[in-house]
Amino acid sequence: MSDKNEEIKKIELRSNEVQEILSRPPRRLIRYGTSVICGILALLIAGSFFFNFPDIISGDAVITTENPPVWVVARASGFIKELNCSDKRKVNAGDVLAIIENPASTEDIKRLSEIVNLTTINDSVIQIPMDSLQHNFVLGDIQADFSTFIDAHTEYRNFIQSNLIEQEKELINKQILSRKTFIANLKKQLENRQKEYKIVLSVYLREKKLFEQKVISDYDLEKAEQTYLNAQQEIQQLKTSLSQEDVVSSQLSASYDKLNVQYSKEKYHLVSSLKSAMEGLKSAIEQWQHNYVLVAPSSGSVTFNNVWKQNQHVGIGDKVFAIISDHPGEIIARVKVPVGGSGKVITGQKVNIKVVGYPYLEYGLIIGKIKNISLVPNDKNYMVEVSIDQNLITTNKKQLRFTGELAGTADIITENRSLIERIFSPIKYFFTFSQ
Repeated sequence: MSDKNEEIKKIELRSNEVQEILSRPPRRLIRYGTSVICGILALLIAGSFFFNFPDIISGDAVITTENPPVWVVARASGFIKELNCSDKRKVNAGDVLAIIENPASTEDIKRLSEIVNLTTINDSVIQIPMDSLQHNFVLGDIQADFSTFIDAHTEYRNFIQSNLIEQEKELINKQILSRKTFIANLKKQLENRQKEYKIVLSVYLREKKLFEQKVISDYDLEKAEQTYLNAQQEIQQLKTSLSQEDVVSSQLSASYDKLNVQYSKEKYHLVSSLKSAMEGLKSAIEQWQHNYVLVAPSSGSVTFNNVWKQNQHVGIGDKVFAIISDHPGEIIARVKVPVGGSGKVITGQKVNIKVVGYPYLEYGLIIGKIKNISLVPNDKNYMVEVSIDQNLITTNKKQLRFTGELAGTADIITENRSLIERIFSPIKYFFTFSQ
């Protein structure tokens, strides 16, 4: 051990020979090391021309059908008063699925709706089954409109039944008829008096001629002249009476026409009020149905979402039921694409869809192609329609279970760009716009 220590002590690290060895690395190492580094750099540069990376635009996706499920949404808050369907049951368009709690009686609303459908109100015909309205209806929000309709009908009925204007018209019409008869008699009298006048005039002229011939006395001439003047006066009186009767008849006719106009105006006003009240009642019934009645918008199978039993509470905007169409059509995907970058999206591009509930690392992706793009955006998003495999087979050869609608995210591959393009694009942009 002591021999080794003595040998180490004999070594002079700062000698010129040792320093020359340490300061000069092997030439072969430098030559081969430089070659390896240059080769790696060359491979990276060459690879940047061939290795492509896709440009991706992402958006929310919904896998559905051409005739997608239709949601039945609650428009009022309250408990489910009536539940008229069961899960997965077949329903037809217009079927009442449920009714939300409200102050009105459902049966009374149905009865009133039937009465309204049987009611006819127009300018020529008014048919209202009033016997059916003699019922203590419990109508809730509709009660005020129903009362307005009843009041309007009461006013119209009183106007028709009291018939005051019609009675006055009938009285005036009788007077007009009497006047016409009286005028006819006056005209007959005038006609007779005119005939008599001609005879009296002839006698007077003859008597006057005889007087001039001194055949008759003054008394006879005066008597003939008196008769002539009396006849003339009677004719004048009859003409005056006829003129007066014509004026009275005209006044009666004007009064009759005025009553006709008054009657038409009042009737038109009352009929208009009745029609307006009826339209208001119809609108109130429709609004009640819109707010509280959940109706199947189309035929198909109903599926429950949040409501499963009667007396369960729902809020405004809650999706209560969904109607799955009997003829759904092809399975498609609809993707919301943001406006930013949407100019790169064209038909035929590949789309990768990750479905919520099916982890893509385990189940894989749904592959599709863009089929159609909306012309205008809605709420800052374009709607893109994507055609996909009808069996929903993923890239991992697994089939997804379709329940009418599946949510997910979609990646639209707009173009593949090489690494070298991505490196030089910013440089090209800088030099282009800096000049």
